[in-house]
Amino acid sequence: MRRVGRVILCIISFWKRLAFEGLKHSPEASRRTLIRRVSLDLAGLPPTPDEVQAFLDDSSPNAYEKVVDRLLASPRYGERMAFRWMEAARYGDTNGYQTDGVRDMWRWRDWVIDAFNSNMPFDQFTIEQLAGDLLPGATLNQRIATAFHRNHRTSAEGGIVPEEFRVEYVADRVETTAAVWLGLTVGCARCHDHKYDPIQQKEYYQLFAYFNNVPEKGLVYNFGNEEPYIKAPTADQQRRLAELDQNISNAKRKWKALEPQLAEV
Repeated sequence: MRRVGRVILCIISFWKRLAFEGLKHSPEASRRTLIRRVSLDLAGLPPTPDEVQAFLDDSSPNAYEKVVDRLLASPRYGERMAFRWMEAARYGDTNGYQTDGVRDMWRWRDWVIDAFNSNMPFDQFTIEQLAGDLLPGATLNQRIATAFHRNHRTSAEGGIVPEEFRVEYVADRVETTAAVWLGLTVGCARCHDHKYDPIQQKEYYQLFAYFNNVPEKGLVYNFGNEEPYIKAPTADQQRRLAELDQNISNAKRKWKALEPQLAEV
């Protein structure tokens, strides 16, 4: 109750300050403006003319709630929510250096979108990206989630010192993970104790050691992904592989049944 009281007092104080400054509240948004705002917020797209008209024609008390529920159930919701996360995780389907060759990271992107659309709990969202491959009986999707650590830029430039760039990739994992989950810029501690946050240089390199366990190369090919990588067939490919495996099993059984006849021949 005390917290509720504080909130009410804050609102009253806010209103009094508005009156003191001679300011007025903005007028209530029109229904057209309202559906446009919520559509852009939740789906990243403006509403269609039909959606606007349906909302204008809906006079029920929960008309707005129905719009929100529809948007939350849309695949576009996950895409919209994933956008900012992919920015923070430095997602890119190219290498990022020099000629910026193409690589495939879209399976991780789709995993993030699916996680938002399925309302995955944030603790699970965190665990699977940081260490999904270390979970007991890790699924393919959980291993794909750890591609968060492989979103860093890679260099295919001739003449570089490969080990120097491999170290840069490790530092990228340290600094990105700290920024995303700790909300801290630990890069300062790479050269000295942090000047403003309680992060020692020793602690930076403790984190560095934790992430310095990926057998990757500093110099990569210009196009495509580099080792280490996993086989990650899509759902359609997995179904097709299962069909082919079944066909092979059936053929082996037929062959075994024919073996006695072949021996007689």
